[in-house]
Amino acid sequence: MEQTEPRVIYTERNTPKRVVIRSDGALYAVLLLGTFLMIVLAYRLTARLGINRLYVQIGLYAALLGIGYLIYRVRLTEYVYELTEDTLIIQQAVGKRQRVLVSVPFSAIREIGPYLQTEVKREPRTYHGRRAFTTAIRFERENEDRIVLLRASDTLKEKLAEVVSCGKRIG
Repeated sequence: MEQTEPRVIYTERNTPKRVVIRSDGALYAVLLLGTFLMIVLAYRLTARLGINRLYVQIGLYAALLGIGYLIYRVRLTEYVYELTEDTLIIQQAVGKRQRVLVSVPFSAIREIGPYLQTEVKREPRTYHGRRAFTTAIRFERENEDRIVLLRASDTLKEKLAEVVSCGKRIG
């Protein structure tokens, strides 16, 4: 039996804002310079303070891994919001690789509105920026109330509101 891809009605990307370093080339240069500076600093610490070189190198590698993970989460990760005929699909995109994080059928959506401190179970992070500026999609899955937070544009909010208010299907 042949499976067909759902027809995408609307797509939107939530990309991180590039505030301090605006280009990828400049980011690469700053990272390279920072790595060399950390190596020089580690060498000076071992020479002047007599700290064991192994401990300094472990700390250096841990710092580089932490910085790399932070850059991955803050700078390289994008979120793609797709509306199909009957589902909201949220994907995490890094480069050309995309992975589905959340898929919410329109029939399961209970409410769309601003984020409030609630007790319901949250889905994985699907937005960039502050939580206070997100749009909350409250829905039900497996008889449990859940919430997914989006950094949605006004167009996406209107389309989702249209879905919830009327027929539960667009297209």
